[in-house]
Amino acid sequence: MMNKDKYIAKLNTIKASERFKQKTAVLLKTSLDGENRTGVKKRNKKITFVLAPALAVVLICALLFSNMFGPTVQASENLMDGVTARKLNIDSTIDANFIKPTSDFSIDLFKKTVTKDTNSLVSPVSVYLALGMTANGAGSNTLKQFENVLGGGLGINELNQNYYAMSNKLKSIKDGKLQIANSIWYRNQNLTVEKHFLQKNADYFGAGAFQLDFSKKDTADKINLWVKENTGGKIDKMVEQIDSSTMMYLINTLYFEADWQSAYQNSEAGDFHAPEGTVSASFMHSAEKYIHDDKADGMLKSFKDDRYAFAAILPKTGTNLDDYIGQMSGDSFLKLLNSAGDERAECSLPKFKYEYSIGLNDPLKKLGLTDAFDGSLADFSQMGSSADGKLFVQDVLHKTFIAVDETGAKAGAATEVMMGTKSAMPVEKQIVFDRPFVYAIIDTQTKLPIFIGTVNNPSK
Repeated sequence: MMNKDKYIAKLNTIKASERFKQKTAVLLKTSLDGENRTGVKKRNKKITFVLAPALAVVLICALLFSNMFGPTVQASENLMDGVTARKLNIDSTIDANFIKPTSDFSIDLFKKTVTKDTNSLVSPVSVYLALGMTANGAGSNTLKQFENVLGGGLGINELNQNYYAMSNKLKSIKDGKLQIANSIWYRNQNLTVEKHFLQKNADYFGAGAFQLDFSKKDTADKINLWVKENTGGKIDKMVEQIDSSTMMYLINTLYFEADWQSAYQNSEAGDFHAPEGTVSASFMHSAEKYIHDDKADGMLKSFKDDRYAFAAILPKTGTNLDDYIGQMSGDSFLKLLNSAGDERAECSLPKFKYEYSIGLNDPLKKLGLTDAFDGSLADFSQMGSSADGKLFVQDVLHKTFIAVDETGAKAGAATEVMMGTKSAMPVEKQIVFDRPFVYAIIDTQTKLPIFIGTVNNPSK
C-alpha cells in the first residue's frame, strides 16, 4: 500500500513541482476522524470476502500516475503498526499430503462455479488463500469446516505452512510476473481486532490490515484502488456500496502475465461451434505436448518460465462440455496432466479474452463451508469481536479476467517474439479446439491449477 515515503519518492521520480510536493505531503498527514456511534441495536456483523484474481497472458502496462490522484490509505488507518511479518523457518517443499486435497478443492470449486453455455473462469489459488487467511480467525466447528473443505482434514497450521511455501514458489517466476497480494479492511467503529490474528496473517500471507470509516463514500474507492493496483489495472471495481452491517472485507488479488516460450506466428479465421450457433474465431496453430485420457484430448503449452503452462482440454467427440465437467475430479485432472510425454499434437487454439464475475457463497456452502455464513453458528472469535454482535461471512465475491493471443504478451506495447525449436518427435495427433473446451494455467511442478475456466464462445 502506498505510504508517505513512497508517494514522495514517486513525486521526485516524475519531477513534480515543489509546490505540488508540499501540498501532497500535507494531505498525507491528514487522518480520518472516526465517528462514534451510540445506541446501536446489537446484531450479527458481516464479513465480506473479495477475491480479485486477474489473469492476463499478455503484458499489462500500469500507468505511473494511477496512484497520484485517487483516495489513499493514511498512516492512521493502518492497523499493522507494531505488527511485522516474522521470518519463518519453514521447509520450502510443498507437502505431498497437501497437493491431493488442494487439487480436489480446486476442481470441485471449478465445477460449482461454471455457468452453463458461458465463458467461465476461477482462480482456486486466490480463493483458497483468502479462505485460508480467514480460517486463522475461526474457532470450534467453523474452523473444522474450513480445514475439511480446504485441506481434507489438514490442520490450520499445516495449511498455513503450505500456503506460505506455495505462494513463495509461485511468486519466484523467472520470466514474467505472478503477483499475490492480501489485505483486510475493517470498519472503524465497534470492532476490536485480535492482534494474534493480524500477526498470523502477516507471517503466512503477508497481509496488510486497515481500519476505515465505512460510512464515507471514498472508502470503497480506497479499496477499489488497492485492487486495481494489485491486478495490473485490469480489475478496477470490486466494491460498489458498503452495507451498514458490513464490518470487514478480506481481499486477495492474484495477477499473472507471461510470454509463450514459443510464440504463435499468426492466426487465421475459422468456425467455432458455440452452444448458440457457429461463430467466427481466430485460430492459432502449433505443435504442442499431447495429453489425453479416455474422455478427452488436450495440449500443454509452456510459458517462458516453464514452471507454468497452459493446458487446453477438449472432450471426446460425442461428449458435451457439461457432461465432461460433471465427471471431473482432482485425481482425474492430475492424471490427465501427468499423461504428457514426448508425443506431440498439431493443435488449433482460438484467441479469446473475457471477464467473469461470480458470488461464491452458494458454491462454498455446497462444498461444506456452512457455519461461516450463519450468524448464529459462525465462530470468528479468534479474529475479533464487535459490541454490535457476532461476526459472520456476508459475501464471497470473485472476479477474473483473461486474454490469450499469439505472443502471450501484448497490451499496448510491442514484444519480441522468441521462436523455440521444434521437437524431432513426429506429430501424429491433431486437435482443433473449435467447440467448447476447458483450459487452465497450471504450476507444472505440483500440477495444481492457478486458474481454470471454460471457453464456450471465443468471440464474446
